[in-house]
Amino acid sequence: MGDLKSAIASASAVLIVLPETVRDKDYLAALQIQKIAPQKTEMIVPEAKELEWKDSFGTQSSKREFVIDINTTITPVDELRYEKTEGVLSIYLSHKGAFNEKALSWGEHRAPADLFITLGFSSESGAKKAIENLPRKGAARHIWVEGDTNGHSAPTPTKLSIISAGLLGRLVVRSRIDTDTNTLWSFITRDDFTKTNASPRELPDLMTTYASLATLPEHALVFWQHDEAGTQGFFRSEDTTLVGTVARRLGKTPEHQHHVVLSPFANFIEAEMETRKLLRELKVR
Repeated sequence: MGDLKSAIASASAVLIVLPETVRDKDYLAALQIQKIAPQKTEMIVPEAKELEWKDSFGTQSSKREFVIDINTTITPVDELRYEKTEGVLSIYLSHKGAFNEKALSWGEHRAPADLFITLGFSSESGAKKAIENLPRKGAARHIWVEGDTNGHSAPTPTKLSIISAGLLGRLVVRSRIDTDTNTLWSFITRDDFTKTNASPRELPDLMTTYASLATLPEHALVFWQHDEAGTQGFFRSEDTTLVGTVARRLGKTPEHQHHVVLSPFANFIEAEMETRKLLRELKVR
């Protein structure tokens, strides 16, 4: 994860590419990688997969651009204007003489990238083939995130109930990554619990499921509001020593080796401010 973040930080434009048969775990991993630097990271993902998650969990579709090119050496253009009415976009070209249709071409546009990240491909050669015709800047770098290549199918994860899947979707959509502390943050609202009929008790196990499906930072902070109990949360980390340190600072005993429940807060703002202060004091990276 550290090498990947470093490569993204040094790149000017990043393109994440997924195969047509992408699995949910690879799509979730791609969404998390995109959050490292969303302003300069685009994704190529099957539209059906995006719609599947958008309909269920409200994830945003990747930005797409369609370009119309006119070869002005064949047909010079003096002026261009457009009008948009209900359901119709009309483009007007002012020129002298007849318009030569051979001057017109169109298609999907991709901005050049200097870092390509591929996930979900069974081989590096297949990943390279998927990006070979994409526009690139200079000596672009390629990182293939290797999956299961030993010829065996990955173990089938335990299936979630509809209620748990709904809450997991909100946990994913509301998460963001803080690269300074190598921490994922997520906030679950009362409305999320109401709409999914789920309970806060499920969140630690769902965070573990999330970590098994996607490439996440080493640490995570999840906060929630439920009933009238104020804002609650827990700290999760792969570093069990750090979990113990956080627990001692709070005067608590960890319920699990990988997470500890935090003391209640008045609201989400206080929760974030106080927890960031704790992470700075402990020099969490």
